Amino acid sequence: MRDRQLLTLNEGELLDQASEIAKKIDAFLIAREQSVLSKLIALGGSIEEESFEVQVKVKLADPLKVRKGLERPEIEIIRIRHYDQHDTYFFFADPAQGRIRYREDEFLDEKGNVTATRPRLTLVGQKREDVFANEVLLSRSRYIAPAAQTLRFYREYFKPVREVELVKDRLRWLIKYKDTEFFVNLDDVQTPLLGNFLEIKSRTWSRGDAQRKAELVAELLSLLGAAGQPTVTEDYIELASMESPS
Repeated sequence: MRDRQLLTLNEGELLDQASEIAKKIDAFLIAREQSVLSKLIALGGSIEEESFEVQVKVKLADPLKVRKGLERPEIEIIRIRHYDQHDTYFFFADPAQGRIRYREDEFLDEKGNVTATRPRLTLVGQKREDVFANEVLLSRSRYIAPAAQTLRFYREYFKPVREVELVKDRLRWLIKYKDTEFFVNLDDVQTPLLGNFLEIKSRTWSRGDAQRKAELVAELLSLLGAAGQPTVTEDYIELASMESPS
């Protein structure tokens, strides 16, 4: 520098470059404030999931029939898990933004003691892509991120216009039926008090595969003693929202 003038750097060009970078930062921050997805990504660790699955859900009058049906020789049980799920859903003024689910899984042992916990965030968007016979749905999830902060932090960060809480006890079996893996969930939705449900799910990768698995799901409903039970096409959160005040 000589006489307050830089000799080896062009100060004017640097200021112009800094101005352009500042504009890009401003645009990013504005977009983050406007988009729920951008806010989720800004937290770090977000994973986009485009995995499709076929699923069916029925309202159960007798959950014990399902547990008895899982003992049938046609069904191979690979793994069993038991956990409580505590969900808080964030709703936004613009429904196109989707909704954020803050979930805390509490894994339980055979005595009902908590052995581990897993908090995470999910951006829930479009519910389903198609419908097959017997109200079997083809759906996909969107974005998942680890939840390293408290629920209060996320409430202040995302600024939802409404919240709905959902608590359920879940028994989950990973089974194999006719050389095909399925998840079988036996849920007792306790908050709000919605009762017992059976969910059968399996990931898929093509329409033909989805159609075949939808047919197997219908067979499993019969084997588990749930054929003829009322089919539910709504997600739990939609059922819970019906029970909650606006």
